[in-house]
Amino acid sequence: MHILEKQILARLTFNPGLKYSEIKPREVEGNLFTYHLNLLIKQGLVTKTSEHLYDLSARGRRYVDKLSLKHFRPRVQPKIVTLIVCKNAKGEYLLYKRHHQPFYGMCGFPYGKTHLGETLTTAATRELMEKTDLVARLTHRGDVYLVINDQGELLAHMLCHIFTTSHLSGTLRPQTIMGKCFWSKLPITSGRLMPGVMEIYQLIRKNRPGQKFWAEYRLDM
Repeated sequence: MHILEKQILARLTFNPGLKYSEIKPREVEGNLFTYHLNLLIKQGLVTKTSEHLYDLSARGRRYVDKLSLKHFRPRVQPKIVTLIVCKNAKGEYLLYKRHHQPFYGMCGFPYGKTHLGETLTTAATRELMEKTDLVARLTHRGDVYLVINDQGELLAHMLCHIFTTSHLSGTLRPQTIMGKCFWSKLPITSGRLMPGVMEIYQLIRKNRPGQKFWAEYRLDM
């Protein structure tokens, strides 16, 4: 993003509802400034009100909310995911072997990022369907905060909303380019588990349904 566009967004972040003359720096040529202001309007980040004032749109407010207000650059934040723990009548758990980074070749419970506007249950139901082709009635059991390091370097940082079910319907999806689902007892006898799997497994085992849990773990690969 051009420095002028960043300056416009910054000015409107701290001073909403400004006139053109109140946004434009004196030293900047008018045509150049107008060009970048119009780009922000076309992108839907800035809007012009009926009072001929400029302000951030809803999309623009959402955009600046992701920025560091000190440096006005994108701020990397923890992912918010829904993680689904499914158990069958044999006492086996549904695991997902990932065929992509950052946990290539490792096995864990199916999980994925929540989308803007989704409820947690909607997100978990969608993730289960996308990963497995299965549907189920899910129960939110608790939340886990995971910080995972690899040789001292931060690899993943996630807030996991944990859902469980023991009643699934549908046919399990075969292997895809993204990964493969399979049933197994825990701990697995072959393969490598993702960090956090056994910690979540133990939390579910020791907490009764209806008794929500919260835990925070810092783990190494």
